[in-house]
Amino acid sequence: MGKLKRFQAHSKKKGEEKDKGPTTVDEYLAVGVDYEEAGEKWRAGDAAKVRLFSGCTTILHGSDGLQSTRFFIRALENYDIALEKYPDSFDIAYNKARVQYEITQHPTLATQIPQPLVDLLRTALESHRVALELRQENADVLFNTAQVQTSLAEALAEGRDATPDTKDEAMRLLEEAIELFQRCLSLQEYQFSESQMQMEGLIGAAEDQGTLMGDGTSTTAASLEASKDDRWAAIVEPVTQETLLDTSLAQLDTLTSLCGLAISGAGSGLAWIEEYSTSLIQNKISAFAKRTGRQKEVALVKANFYCALADVSFRTRQTDLKTYEKELFVAFNNEELGDITGDPEALSAKADALIAFCSAISDPSHAPKDLDPGMLSHLNKIRWNHLTLALGNLTTASKLPEARNIAKIHITRGDVEMLRFRLGQSPNSCELAQRNSEILLKNAGVYYKGAAGLARNMRIIDEAVEAEVKEMVAKGVGGDELALRALKHSLKDHGEILEEMVEEGLLDQEWALSIGG
Repeated sequence: MGKLKRFQAHSKKKGEEKDKGPTTVDEYLAVGVDYEEAGEKWRAGDAAKVRLFSGCTTILHGSDGLQSTRFFIRALENYDIALEKYPDSFDIAYNKARVQYEITQHPTLATQIPQPLVDLLRTALESHRVALELRQENADVLFNTAQVQTSLAEALAEGRDATPDTKDEAMRLLEEAIELFQRCLSLQEYQFSESQMQMEGLIGAAEDQGTLMGDGTSTTAASLEASKDDRWAAIVEPVTQETLLDTSLAQLDTLTSLCGLAISGAGSGLAWIEEYSTSLIQNKISAFAKRTGRQKEVALVKANFYCALADVSFRTRQTDLKTYEKELFVAFNNEELGDITGDPEALSAKADALIAFCSAISDPSHAPKDLDPGMLSHLNKIRWNHLTLALGNLTTASKLPEARNIAKIHITRGDVEMLRFRLGQSPNSCELAQRNSEILLKNAGVYYKGAAGLARNMRIIDEAVEAEVKEMVAKGVGGDELALRALKHSLKDHGEILEEMVEEGLLDQEWALSIGG
């Protein structure tokens, strides 16, 4: 995402009048950036409170999240007032849109605002469209708008309120995001080429005229530095190979999201995704990665994409089980990605891919029909082994201090145990799962309980509630009457969590219906 448009502030002169409030565009920008920087400092205070206890990350929150949000809201209020006076100011429109999106990307901030995430993202998208209308050929706003569209699409398609209509909307948003990323990349490549030519020309002229100073700066740069006055100037970062790679990877991430919607046959279709991604990876990403030394980061983004592509190919019956399993193995076991045992992001991504694989071969609408006992036993073994491997990856990730989404990791650990437990139920009747059913349910409850505590400490309310309800489910399935009563009492407000568990294969539908889910 394009970075904050920062402005160099001037210090007050001695005897200067007390500030009467902003009146010009530059003054409104100055006030807005001051509020943003204050919000950033308070948010950084949250991160500084991280402590490690017994290999588990606990974040001790005070009022930092609330204070941080207040400053960001003040910045937005300031930008709103400025836009009423200066509706054609791109810088103000840009900063407003960017702050709105940044709030949605930090749970501790977003939870302070009493609006659903989807609504916050819609508001941010509308503001980005306003900024984009003011400056169609600005790479930062093109990139940011595509990012917001991708986030909104994912929230619409993956949320508990997802419907065919919201998935259609998500598909349209993703397709538009890919177009905007492409426009952004083309513009950045042109700017990069132009800057390289200009740099070569300046270096040649400087060498001819002997105007380079001892520290490598030119007289032009030195004179600009010396001529600073009380005006404000936007800092525009030059386009680099890093910039080009960032945009290309963001585009590939969006294609990964689009794969999930291609299962239903909506959108551009699998063939288009394969063709487009091949060109993007071979002609753009691979070249940029070599020039930046970010091969491992690139390898993980590619792994996520290839697994998503293999998943949709299997679910649409365009590839078989063995091919899917092989693609998954190759995606996370290659020289580019290397050893991932110390990388919590890669470990979590691999676990997600393994879970998706087991989900695909368990889905009645995509799994082979009329399985004989021998084939069912074979599939049960495959699912058990892959889920066990996923749990191992998540356990390793949860113990790494670099793990940022620790509560979510523990929720997923609980989910995996529920999936392994479900393998012991009809129609799978996996013997290994049946023998360990009590342990699996107990483990799930422990993971969910830990996740709920962490999420509460981090004030990530949605995750805390999800974990608490799932803990009650795990205990209730195990016969805990107290947990069952608590679960029934919570259904009025959180019944959608049970519905989602049924959809994801974590819970038997008949059991959910029996308690009113």
